[in-house]
Amino acid sequence: MWSVSKRFAKVYFALFSVLGTLGIAWTIWYETVHNSAGKSWYDVVDGIIQKFPPVILGAAFISFVITEALVVLYSIYRDRMEKKWKKLFAEGVAEGEAKGRAQGVIEGKAQGVAEGIALIEDYYRRKSDAEARGEPFDEPYPGADNNGVGNDDNGANNKNGVVNKNGSDAD
Repeated sequence: MWSVSKRFAKVYFALFSVLGTLGIAWTIWYETVHNSAGKSWYDVVDGIIQKFPPVILGAAFISFVITEALVVLYSIYRDRMEKKWKKLFAEGVAEGEAKGRAQGVIEGKAQGVAEGIALIEDYYRRKSDAEARGEPFDEPYPGADNNGVGNDDNGANNKNGVVNKNGSDAD
């Protein structure tokens, strides 16, 4: 009984108290009702006192066995729950990462489109300002390489520097 862990000590002592009390109560009842015929009260009390040690030791042993069985069952339950929690946690993390990636792709595309539109608007604003002043405007189209030829989404050059929405050359 000394090997019961601190975590289960309360369970052990609760069981021991209940079983010991019930055992002592049963012993008192049994000795007074069944073994008192023709005996003096001294003999009945002596019989009760002689049965106390085996009752207490029996209660201690039974409490220990029940507590150890509960410890084993609890560890099995805890291991199963731990595996289940780890699996659910991993699934939740994977789901969150997938949602985060999808959201990041959507936001990245939206940001790229917005930046592209801003570049094009700025290009046409400068071009129209230069034309209004009568100055030549020889800046390359946004996204064009050094030769003034634009690249499509795959990095291939197209002829006129303009890329359609689907990424193909505008001919």
